[in-house]
Amino acid sequence: MLSKENILKRALVGFGFNPYFLRSLRGDKSMRDTVYSRERCYSFLDENSKTLFQVFSHLLLNTGVHRLDIGFNNSQVDTFSVFDPLNMEIHTARNLLDDEYLETSFPLVSLDEKDAFIKRFYQQVLPRDEIFMKLSEDWQENFRYRNQEMKELTNIKQLSYLLETLPKLRDLDGYYLRVANISLFNSSVSLSFNCDGTQILAHNSFADFIEENID
Repeated sequence: MLSKENILKRALVGFGFNPYFLRSLRGDKSMRDTVYSRERCYSFLDENSKTLFQVFSHLLLNTGVHRLDIGFNNSQVDTFSVFDPLNMEIHTARNLLDDEYLETSFPLVSLDEKDAFIKRFYQQVLPRDEIFMKLSEDWQENFRYRNQEMKELTNIKQLSYLLETLPKLRDLDGYYLRVANISLFNSSVSLSFNCDGTQILAHNSFADFIEENID
């Protein structure tokens, strides 16, 4: 049987997740070399950051959204919902400031209900579908083990700190945040900067990352 350790080596974030994970990926060298010669421009999302991040918190804590991709430069926000789990929805930041748009696009569901549904889906629904049999016996066994041992979806205190702090990464000297991908399922966040470098880390490691690199 494939060990959990071998499976975890197959992806930085995927089958399982280290709650203290932190990994840096270097991007295009030409982007790094020209980072100080490119003028910083603020977007609609930046100009309305305070209100929009309250919306982002609402989406993750009070609706079916389990993953949020925030594009600071182009004000594009992608959402992934438990109500349509295989689909990605693309929104403009401007639309997310419309209360009627929010109400009709994002049905309310508590974090606990969302947590319970995701666990039911992986523990009861998926293993009973014939497509699950496409996996090798090793993978099936490891999936069942992981799904039965699922912990809480996310730590609200860590997530709140993450959402409060992300806007500050737009105001760094030289290097600043372009895109943030926040996932509740494995409590991870991916941060892409204007130098084309990316930081991938657990919510649990975010405060330490900020303390070591920002504060």
